[in-house]
Amino acid sequence: MIRPVLIALAFAAPPALAGPLVVAPHLSSHMVLQQGKSAAFRGSGAQPGEQVTVSFNAASASAAADAQGRWQVTLPPLAPGQGGTVIVRTASGQSTRLDDVVTGDVWLCSGQSNMDLPVSGSANPERTARESAGLPIRLLKVKRTASATPAREIVPEFGWARAAPDVVSGFSAACWYMAREILNHDPKTPLGMIHAAWGGSTIEDWMSPAALRAAGASKDQLGWVERYAMNPHAAVAAAAAATDDWAERVDPGSTDAAWAAPGFDDNSWDRIAVPGQWERSGIDGLRGYDGIMWFRNRIALTAAEVASTQDATLHLGRIDERDTLWVNGVRVGATLVAAEQRSYRIPAGVLRAGDNIIAVRVIDEMGGGGFSGPSEALSLALSATARKPLPRTWRYRRGTTESAWSEAPPAIPWSMPRGMTMAWNGMIAPLGGTGLRGIAWYQGESNSSRAGSYPALLRAWRSSWRTYFADPSLPVVIVQLPGYGPRSARPVDAPWARLREAQRLVALDDPATGLAVAIDLGIPGDIHPAHKDVVGQRMGQEALRIAYGAKRPAAPQPVAAVRTSQGIAITFAGLAGGLDVIGAAEPIGFELCDAKGTCRFARARVVQDRVVLVEPGNPAIEIRYAWQGSPPINLYARSGVPVPPFRIAIAAAKP
Repeated sequence: MIRPVLIALAFAAPPALAGPLVVAPHLSSHMVLQQGKSAAFRGSGAQPGEQVTVSFNAASASAAADAQGRWQVTLPPLAPGQGGTVIVRTASGQSTRLDDVVTGDVWLCSGQSNMDLPVSGSANPERTARESAGLPIRLLKVKRTASATPAREIVPEFGWARAAPDVVSGFSAACWYMAREILNHDPKTPLGMIHAAWGGSTIEDWMSPAALRAAGASKDQLGWVERYAMNPHAAVAAAAAATDDWAERVDPGSTDAAWAAPGFDDNSWDRIAVPGQWERSGIDGLRGYDGIMWFRNRIALTAAEVASTQDATLHLGRIDERDTLWVNGVRVGATLVAAEQRSYRIPAGVLRAGDNIIAVRVIDEMGGGGFSGPSEALSLALSATARKPLPRTWRYRRGTTESAWSEAPPAIPWSMPRGMTMAWNGMIAPLGGTGLRGIAWYQGESNSSRAGSYPALLRAWRSSWRTYFADPSLPVVIVQLPGYGPRSARPVDAPWARLREAQRLVALDDPATGLAVAIDLGIPGDIHPAHKDVVGQRMGQEALRIAYGAKRPAAPQPVAAVRTSQGIAITFAGLAGGLDVIGAAEPIGFELCDAKGTCRFARARVVQDRVVLVEPGNPAIEIRYAWQGSPPINLYARSGVPVPPFRIAIAAAKP
């Protein structure tokens, strides 16, 4: 009877002791407070119930600390052009100060790797960093942090700092160039730019549970997050078992682990170098492959090596995305998160003298798949000092492709990136109360294989962030994905094209959302184009247009496609002076699609402010433009903004 009482007492929070007085890490010296909006300050270290007062110049407010000594004080809307020191005081005499604080405009830049790419990894890094000195831009970078529950505070990679070469080098290049463009419009208003991005992340990673429910996420998916928050080890074990059960149902190699059996004949399987993502192997049929892949290898051990084995561990580096390992037909373990290093302890009695068969089943749902390395990690450790490298050539065989799965695999929502709500909890939720001028969003690459669900997700994401930051019309700048992937000599229904269309349509349905078109700025073989200066400039142009009311050209948008005596004519909005065809007599990249979904390239010409297509062959019902991964394009508005990729139905003829 004593034990339950002790447990209850262990979980009862004792009254907090005062001090030291601490301010939340996203609030620090050198920060920018959003002009025209209230400013929420919070921290800890006060006495329970004690009054805490925050003052900044003439503004002052107070509030009582809670039972744990945590406090939150909100200053009324702040006037522009202020600068000075924020003073935090408690009734008992504690105080702290935040120096060099200014009011201005604060932008939150988020998304995946193209937003995360720092100035140091972009084109002209030294010059860009050098030219930052003295500019009225302050920067805050949030460290990649995943959490199954909303975190109270961010973990800064670096706290608020004035722009300087050593600071700018590690900051988002796209966000930085966006700030430069905004600053060109108004050199006197300080800018505060917040970098909170994570390479490879999905939009679901950045959404709260409520937003995910609004977008149609199932209770089962969100339930996994709750289970993980309560008991991570149990949740991982349950998810691994559920993954095995699922694979048994959808994959012939997984049925009774047939392709993992030591006696299975794999001589007909092809060979592949490991590590390395299979999409980049150059092997026909593996580019763009998402699905289940099996790998087999063998490593020879002497009887003496087996006899001397102490705590044998098989190291496989990182594997994208989830894997299961068998050694000599014995299931040794599974890992569900791509970013984790694979280290599998092999039970006693499994290894034997002679050849030992290693079989790995990899499940890849999106993006790159396979062994990510590093190469030196792939080894069998027989003891703390004896390690044998694994052969670099493996046999492989495709299992079932993702498109053929009869059901989706169990969700692993804590897998970051490519999970659910983990980045929101760790990196965005702690910024609650921060006044913003707007949000810049560069994401979509990791959702391209599920483009059909992206519009609902993007709308729910936008609505939820606006609600959380207490501004229902908060400006949002969306970067439409640039060109990436193979070019084709015939029409294809490319996933990146569908994702771009989702971005375009969501941007169109809201006047406070801008679309920064980047279709002409990509590289077919590089998902991370280094020239972020033009991307950032277009982001800044859109920010100026939707957030500042500046006269900046929007991306041209198709509004109608009708048959005329000249051909099928497409009219546009937002041309700002007409259309230009660059480097040729005719615009390229247009397709006509019939009722069966068969598409063909079509000749086009510019007639005044319209594009007119010639229609030979079967009657078309739809037009697609720039509908490839990396489409060649040469059609621009006279303002210099490219016409974005689009699809549009051809209006039916009037009776």
